[in-house]
Amino acid sequence: MGNSMQAKLKLFLLALFFSFPVMAVDSVQVVGLFPGKVVLVIDGQQFIIKQGETAGGVRFIRPMANDVILEINGQRSNYKMGMAVSLDFKKSSVKTKTLYADKRGMFQTTGSINGYPIRFLVDTGATTVAMSAVQAKKLNINYRLNGKVTSTQTASGIAKAYLVKLKSVKVGDIAQSNVLAAVIDGAYPTDVLLGMSFLNQLKVEKTGNAMVLKSR
Repeated sequence: MGNSMQAKLKLFLLALFFSFPVMAVDSVQVVGLFPGKVVLVIDGQQFIIKQGETAGGVRFIRPMANDVILEINGQRSNYKMGMAVSLDFKKSSVKTKTLYADKRGMFQTTGSINGYPIRFLVDTGATTVAMSAVQAKKLNINYRLNGKVTSTQTASGIAKAYLVKLKSVKVGDIAQSNVLAAVIDGAYPTDVLLGMSFLNQLKVEKTGNAMVLKSR
């Protein structure tokens, strides 16, 4: 391969490299500064970057008196010599779970209550998470001892129920603690209803046959 072809290939590969999306940076440290260049340790790997260029997800904007201006994850800031910086702002704390309607148009999902695996039926008409006494016993919830006696309207009429606080309710990566729930005497509902005491803490978006739960 001729020198001209090799040069063109190098330029092509270089352009291709810089055209890929830059991965988010976890940490950066300025370890050296020379005329027109900066030496950085990015996520444990050392780079020498010229002013105006990008490497390892970091763009060297310009030097200052005692620090440098870098652009990282789309944000420009001053970074002092020798200081190691952890970049937490890049990480999103929003967790999502996407559900799809079944043939009946109902949204079901698996999750857990107090660490016990369970299947939920999403019910935006239910004030709280709701379950039968049969299910509560399987989940080791001592509702008679710890619950507050109340009543609730069911398809069969008024039923005795117990209000309890669940230590944890989890769906996908979305977890909540101290969630209000109702335990209804008897064997109904057959599914644990994922009601508004859980859903109210989320952003719920429904499009067609998909429902997206997002933590706030």
